[in-house]
Amino acid sequence: MSFGSLQRIGVAVLAAAALVLSGCASGSGSSASPAAGSSGSSAAGKPISIALSNGFVNGWRLTLINKFETEAKKLKEQGVVSDYTTVNAPGENSATEQASQIRSLILKKPDVLMVIPASSTALVPAVEEACAAGITVLVLDADMDAKCATVVRNAYSQWGEDSLKPALDAIGGKGNIIINRGVIGSQPEQEFNDRQHEILKDYPDVKVVAEVNGYCDSSTAQKEIVAVLGSLPQIAAVPGCIGGMGVVQAFESAGRPLPVVVFDTDGKSLSFWKKSGIKNGSFAALTDPGQSVAAIYVALAKLAGKDVPHEIVLPLVSVNQENLDYWVGKLGADEYASQPWTEASVQAALDAIAAGKPAPAPALN
Repeated sequence: MSFGSLQRIGVAVLAAAALVLSGCASGSGSSASPAAGSSGSSAAGKPISIALSNGFVNGWRLTLINKFETEAKKLKEQGVVSDYTTVNAPGENSATEQASQIRSLILKKPDVLMVIPASSTALVPAVEEACAAGITVLVLDADMDAKCATVVRNAYSQWGEDSLKPALDAIGGKGNIIINRGVIGSQPEQEFNDRQHEILKDYPDVKVVAEVNGYCDSSTAQKEIVAVLGSLPQIAAVPGCIGGMGVVQAFESAGRPLPVVVFDTDGKSLSFWKKSGIKNGSFAALTDPGQSVAAIYVALAKLAGKDVPHEIVLPLVSVNQENLDYWVGKLGADEYASQPWTEASVQAALDAIAAGKPAPAPALN
């Protein structure tokens, strides 16, 4: 469970309407043999079929799905992929419904099954059934205790660090801060917040004057900040679980100097940041929806017989003043920034992990 899950839980807690899509988007059909120089799909070099099972849909997940389908379509044109299918489970993030969906996909016998789980525990039996059927299974955007599956994800503790350290650097390691928390009580948010407090032990001149529960949501963060701001001293930064646009609006409405904030990585938030002319060290940090593309190449590596670790932790997405223009020019309003994974950059990540090093981020195009 990562940003998609954190945000979805928060929306449920707040009783907001969630966008839920059902049905499937398919690129089915046969294709020619793999083109020369392209990835092999198996020891025999035959094109593979891939199915993606998704537990729910929000803006971040839509970017993840779109990235998957775009890459799968390209690989189909190259003869690497024969069929690809995305199926979004109906209902309110129901593990029961997704388990049924996965079992239906098993009957279609895809070579690869990617699962973005509604629950990291309740879906273990369905995942193990897929493995037992001879399907190569990858779990995305979550931890899961299923040894037969390969996990491709970002690290929640690293997200906590990436959402704090740039703010501390921007304020020179001193000043009052408000921590904008995510979904308190969830496992990802706990790791996120624990890492932030661990880092703050090394900053004695930074004082946490308040913690608010922004649910990784801009409008909620705005309301939470407004509720506490009147009683607080000057604030240097509001690090935490994104929501920067709402935080800025809260400070503006109060006539207070703008602090360093953490923006979402979607086009709307980044455009707001640029148009506002904020150049105080604010930044954006979020999990990477491009992990779905990376997972395709991880699956191809596994099927080609390469040594692939059980868990692959990839870098998050960070946006700063230097690359803000790049992302604003690249993203649609509802699209989230994602790492531009390729076969070569995924292999570099696998090699680094095998050597006990962090996976490097791919170069921006």
